Amino acid sequence: MAVLVYLRRRASLLEDARSVAWFAIAGLAAFGLSRFLDAFMIYAPGSALMESLEIVSVGVALTLSLAFWGLIPGLIALPSPGDLMAENARLEKAVAERTRDLDEANQRFVHALKTTRVSMAQQDLELRYQWVHNLPSPLDTRPILGRLPSEVLPAEALKTVLDASRRALEQKTLVQNELAVTLDGGARYFDQSIEPLWRDGEIVGLLTTAIDATEHRRRQDELTFLLSELTHRTKNLLAVIQGIARQSSRSATDVQSFVQKFNGRIRALALTHELLVETRWRGVDLRQLLTAVWKAVWPAAGQAVVLRGPPYVLSPECAQNVALAVHEMAANAASHLDGSRAAPTVFISWAPVSEDGFAGVELIWREKSPTRSAPEPDFGLTLVEDLLPRATEGPSRIVYDQTGLLWTLRIDDKQLRLPN
Repeated sequence: MAVLVYLRRRASLLEDARSVAWFAIAGLAAFGLSRFLDAFMIYAPGSALMESLEIVSVGVALTLSLAFWGLIPGLIALPSPGDLMAENARLEKAVAERTRDLDEANQRFVHALKTTRVSMAQQDLELRYQWVHNLPSPLDTRPILGRLPSEVLPAEALKTVLDASRRALEQKTLVQNELAVTLDGGARYFDQSIEPLWRDGEIVGLLTTAIDATEHRRRQDELTFLLSELTHRTKNLLAVIQGIARQSSRSATDVQSFVQKFNGRIRALALTHELLVETRWRGVDLRQLLTAVWKAVWPAAGQAVVLRGPPYVLSPECAQNVALAVHEMAANAASHLDGSRAAPTVFISWAPVSEDGFAGVELIWREKSPTRSAPEPDFGLTLVEDLLPRATEGPSRIVYDQTGLLWTLRIDDKQLRLPN
């Protein structure tokens, strides 16, 4: 009866264990019956019926015992409660380790998406969004889940996305797509990869990856603009070089003097471009420009040149023309002045000026040389007095007196930039 109650209350027992329990119940019942018959035979000896029943009950008990014995190896193989507890602990540890690994993998996945500006989404066969992660700002995930593309995507991108999604489902392959949308009042560009989501050999939806390519697109546009600007400036530079070569040839008396003057003027132009490249073509500091050109023309000047003035930055176009003019003045000074003198011989100063409707900077170049004579008209004089004022938008004059040479140049505010 105890085994029967146990068997009825443990409905989760395996089939082998239930069979053993039933055999035990039947065997115990047969054995009990045989013992009952033994006791009954004391009061009714010699009864053939009773003897036959006892033999049958003993036979049944023996048979069930043998059957029970054959099932014992299977019962022994079943895990004990201790084994189950140990296995359960092992499984719990494995699950905890696996959960930790999955959590770390998920963190790496999220970090990778955040740092690479990659957005991902999962859709079902109806294209409803089931999972969305790392949407570009200012989009929010919550209003998108469970909705169709027609309910969340802007009109200018809807047709492109739907066409690409349908192609991915029909062709059962990866489809690349370029997407342009307006976010935060500005154009944003995305490179999409849409491919089927497989489960047990069947397509159950779509996986979409979108990479924000706005910065890449802007860099391409900037590169295109820079190439166009470089082409334009190269043409202008070649035109300037051509003009320098033509004007230099007119005043040259021989090939050697032409080459010398032409190389010097090209060197001054090249120095200006190097300074402009260092500032990303924003402009050139006036003092830096004067120093660089002077060193190129007259390396042994030493203390023969004094520069005084506040910081000013010339615009790129103005800087090129001023560099050519300074080169002409420096080359002219080098041919008349002795750079080994102890006392300064060339003073260059500049200061802000505002008078007679003009606002800008006035540069004064003073050469102390009583024996200085006015040079004959050539390209340098034409550049300084006629061509330079067009670039500086201010007058440029050279005056000779008993003390030497005085060059006055005015540069309009529109050709100046504030220093960083």
